[in-house]
Amino acid sequence: MSFHLRGLFYRTLRSVDPGFSSWLHGYGGLAPFSVSPLIRVSPGLYLFKIASYLTKLSDMLVKAFGRLSEVKLSDKHFRVLEISYVRLDLEGLVRDSKPYTRYELEFLSPTCFRRPCPYIPLHTMGLVASIMRFMGKPKSHYRFLPLPDPILMLRNLKRQWDQYVGLSLRAHRFSRWLEEGGVAISGVSDIRTHRLLNRAKGRFFVGFTGRVRLSLPADVFGEDCAKAVNILLKIGEETQVGVNRTAGFGMYRILRMCE
Repeated sequence: MSFHLRGLFYRTLRSVDPGFSSWLHGYGGLAPFSVSPLIRVSPGLYLFKIASYLTKLSDMLVKAFGRLSEVKLSDKHFRVLEISYVRLDLEGLVRDSKPYTRYELEFLSPTCFRRPCPYIPLHTMGLVASIMRFMGKPKSHYRFLPLPDPILMLRNLKRQWDQYVGLSLRAHRFSRWLEEGGVAISGVSDIRTHRLLNRAKGRFFVGFTGRVRLSLPADVFGEDCAKAVNILLKIGEETQVGVNRTAGFGMYRILRMCE
């Protein structure tokens, strides 16, 4: 159903601005929006949410969905009962961030990350990496990783933040700190992988769900980086994380935070 929700998103957006919908659909970069899975509230009652980094897109969606009395997903029709809109206070999120050292997360929809192969830590990128690319070495590939890797997760969230938010995380050398072990997995429970088929593209997608405990080890702890982790994990609850965020994947919630 998640891929059908993404289809609904584009159909609805196209009804108010076909040109913008076409541009967004063909955009090859990190998507400025995410779509949650369809969530069952009670028998016969469902909801889903769309998170957007672009004010223009948010305004269009409110206008477009406000015109609808029903929507069609797959071969089912749903009556539209309510539309709500919330604008996040990103400056307040930065201001109120805390340097927590432990988190427990629950991944609610299948989650997967793209891992470059060979893996080159971000802090080694720069002039040397540019020279290596010019020489064609090493040849880079990507592999999908359906596991709760904190480096890949926080790198993805930071890319979203850097590209669309326009506010500084105020964390010096965050990527290097992260790749030197700034965030570690301290435990997992009920981790499962799920294999889903995208019939439109004829491709399978594998993602994990379950609970993960993260810790920020004391030997490399930095308060500014810890606050950045707090910000990114909180924004990720709204925007989702990883591969196929636009089709309902990568949804999680923070169960616990402590110092």
